[in-house]
Amino acid sequence: VWESRQKGIFASIHKIRTKSLNSKTGDMVGLYVMPIDFSPSDAIKLKMDNLTCGDCLLRPSKGGPCYVNTPWLKGAWLSVKGQMTRWIKGYFKKPIRFGVWGDPAFVPLSILRKLAKKHKKHTGYTHQWLNVNSDYSEILMASIDNLLADKMGITPIELKRKANKLGYRTFRVVNEGQEIDTDEMPCPNYTHGTQCVDCGLCDGNKKSKFKPSQKKNIVIMIHGPQNKVKSYQKAV
Repeated sequence: VWESRQKGIFASIHKIRTKSLNSKTGDMVGLYVMPIDFSPSDAIKLKMDNLTCGDCLLRPSKGGPCYVNTPWLKGAWLSVKGQMTRWIKGYFKKPIRFGVWGDPAFVPLSILRKLAKKHKKHTGYTHQWLNVNSDYSEILMASIDNLLADKMGITPIELKRKANKLGYRTFRVVNEGQEIDTDEMPCPNYTHGTQCVDCGLCDGNKKSKFKPSQKKNIVIMIHGPQNKVKSYQKAV
């Protein structure tokens, strides 16, 4: 749906008709941001995943504990490699997830807005909230992690509040026993097993059916494959 030869990346939409088997998110349409010239796995090997992930401290080329298992991304990359950019007609029959892999804040906000209109519900996250226009807060949640807080010499809650001041709602990964801010609530997937496809709370600051009291910042216990969880806990 978009590409930038200058930046060396493109954005593509997947799972429009086929089913996503992600047990946490449920069946959602997915936006990927991938390199033009090499697969995501090769980007990591070449230490070029900054093209799609920016300065995210979780990226694998820096030894970070990214939650995405990148080998299976090659199939998605190959399925659209070399295709011309074209827009998608009509509406999606299911919600869209911005950022299956790659940071959606590298895609023009105008593109994200058009895609968000294709269904009444979406989710989206960015680790680049310190580096991009804060207008992205309309669509995306600011991802908050302990690694960045440590690097900046502040607490995770202070980092979260910094994002809030820029206009973002936040999605924060926490460890067992970690302090929760007064305007944060646990992710419904963790508390009730609710999938993202049915929830939709992580939709940035866009107007939605949710009451203001429900539009809180979200926290979730570190999750995912055990090897990823252990890598994250070791890193922090």
